[in-house]
Amino acid sequence: MTSATAPVPPPSLADGVRAPEWDEGLDCWVVADPALALQVLNHPGFASGTFERSFQLYMTDAARAEYRELTEFLRLWFVQADAPEHTALRRPVQRMFSASYVRSLAPRIEEITDECLTALAAGAAPQDVMPAVAEGISGKVMAHVVGIDVPPPVLHEWSRTLSLFIGAMYRRDYAQAAHRVMVEMSEALVGARALDGFPTDTPEDRARTTATWAMCLFGGLETTASLLGSTVLTALGDRALWETVVRDEPGAVTGLVESVLVSKPPLRHLGRVAAYDQEFAGARLRQGDLVLVSLTGQGPLDEVAPEAGAPAACPVTGAAAPAGGDRNLVFGHGPHYCVGAPLARSEAAVLLRRLAARFPHARLSDEAAVWGPNLSYVGLDHLYVDLGGEA
Repeated sequence: MTSATAPVPPPSLADGVRAPEWDEGLDCWVVADPALALQVLNHPGFASGTFERSFQLYMTDAARAEYRELTEFLRLWFVQADAPEHTALRRPVQRMFSASYVRSLAPRIEEITDECLTALAAGAAPQDVMPAVAEGISGKVMAHVVGIDVPPPVLHEWSRTLSLFIGAMYRRDYAQAAHRVMVEMSEALVGARALDGFPTDTPEDRARTTATWAMCLFGGLETTASLLGSTVLTALGDRALWETVVRDEPGAVTGLVESVLVSKPPLRHLGRVAAYDQEFAGARLRQGDLVLVSLTGQGPLDEVAPEAGAPAACPVTGAAAPAGGDRNLVFGHGPHYCVGAPLARSEAAVLLRRLAARFPHARLSDEAAVWGPNLSYVGLDHLYVDLGGEA
């Protein structure tokens, strides 16, 4: 049930802690305080099945019946499950995206990056980093990892189409387009290398495995492209900082990537559903209430604070945080920590190093950044640069 008459949480929290707030426009609770967000992401009282609840709230009975194949496809994404099902489904995928596997990909990521930088240089000035490089690298890397022959523009069109439907399930035109994408993705994944070793014996197995890798494709495209674009924008926007990258000073590249993850995180929010009636931090939640969990410490319409701290150690992989870094939720937290975090970081670091080596005199063009209008994603539609001659 929806909670249009949800009570205002009483001010019973410790000083400095931002209580959950009911957002009338979004029809959900918003948890912006980082300490409370950590609790929500690890609490059994908050379930991950937001798609199912959104289908009920925002799609008509007729639309759910018409697009049942699409909704079943999205229900099978393991990010929509909780333990123990989520743990079992995630484990084999997590092994494939391990830090050691990502290190083994470094030569291929460098090749792909060089290909995309060559394409960038071949374009008319000012060159646009987003389609040629950010979307090119993220698309080609994910196509390589999964083992499919689909060009980046098609992959990103799939991802954006699914994003539109997930964000506005009440629109039948978005549902129709998302259904088309589901069919195209499923056909492209037939025989994909990444599916080797995953269950395909029964129709149910094949559906689950296909949905899992469609989810991985989706997750590795828009957010990674956003990170790559924001990393280039930040580096070229500060000449002193860019010089440290050009000189390849120790820690310059990794430090810059981490700072961008905090100041311009690709994903701003995660969704959860109240699993039962409960009191939480002074707020009275009802079973089925949607909860928007901020990964930035900000509300849905707030600007992301660039002063935020650096990421803490990943609670799943154990990857260490930078010395002195404060805890935050850039890649989520707990059992649902992003499996693609090492790969996204690697792509951003490789791009910075190859860009600096090849175009050390690169600069931002006038009015370089064109940001996309999205409440959940922090990403550029365009980023125009002057490469300054090839090294």
